[in-house]
Amino acid sequence: MPTVSILLPVYNAVQDLPRAMSSLLTQTFTDFEIIAIDDGSSDGSGEILEQYARSDGRIRVFHQENAGALGKVLNRAAELAKGKFLARQDADDASAPTRLEKQVSYLQEHPQTGLCGTWTWFVDTELGPLFSLELPDKQALLRKYMDKGKNPFVHGSVMLHTEIFQKVGGYRGSYAEDFDLWLRMSEITNIGMCTSLGYYYWRSVSGISTGAQLRQHALVRLILKLHSERIRSGNEVSDWESEYQGIENLPVTESSPIERQTSIQYSRGLQLLRQGRLDLARTELIKATSGQGQYSKKARRNLALFWASPALVFLYSILERQEPEHFARKLPAKTLLPATLGK
Repeated sequence: MPTVSILLPVYNAVQDLPRAMSSLLTQTFTDFEIIAIDDGSSDGSGEILEQYARSDGRIRVFHQENAGALGKVLNRAAELAKGKFLARQDADDASAPTRLEKQVSYLQEHPQTGLCGTWTWFVDTELGPLFSLELPDKQALLRKYMDKGKNPFVHGSVMLHTEIFQKVGGYRGSYAEDFDLWLRMSEITNIGMCTSLGYYYWRSVSGISTGAQLRQHALVRLILKLHSERIRSGNEVSDWESEYQGIENLPVTESSPIERQTSIQYSRGLQLLRQGRLDLARTELIKATSGQGQYSKKARRNLALFWASPALVFLYSILERQEPEHFARKLPAKTLLPATLGK
């Protein structure tokens, strides 16, 4: 029986799948299986998975019609898994070579911990490496982070005990399903963080719309309410399914071209600031202030700090506290990046 079962949902990821698979098959920890679910792909992703499976017996591929919900796909993968631990991996991301080794060691050294994440670098498809999420391995801080509605773990970066996953009933829903699971697990087990770079998460800052974030915030409020009910009475009083469905059905509009451009300018400004290129950073933030959406407001607020303090270190410290999801240190020295990391 493998020590780790990697849950890999795949849907039309033909361009990025080789990067994800390569990062898994070159892990320093080798006692694992990959449960790859081809969730109704139409772009040849299923055939690529079969090719990998023919060359490596640790890969088990399953094909199905599109489930319409990520939680359903992951629950099926977990049912097929044989490992003591479950690890997540998304088809368009990549894991650092020592990720599994360090997370397995962490969970073995902390038997009271049922869930651990790892430090993650966010990579934009246009801008390249943007920032990292590097929270410390402090139980109280991680719980406080979640109590405020913030997710301390990038979904694809986690490893958890199969037994505890099963005990809480696995995933439910398809939006914010990871945050909901973390809270339910945290009620019966400790949570932790591997304090080393373990995962690369690709996303597009230009694809974030204000409408989508409003729905996400509504879901987080519901999940926190249910968490509070379970803590107080041991059960959920609210009707989770009906409330969740109502939020899920809210219309979500695409972000406008101006809003997308504003988010790129804002993120580029912080990226340049991290590199110490103050004049260029200021220029990008000025451009963002004349845009639309939440990033225009953030740019106006942060731009004021340039005039308040000419000292880069002081400015950096303020922004790092205000923007933990958008601002972080440079990549660690001698970091091995995936071959196709991008810019």
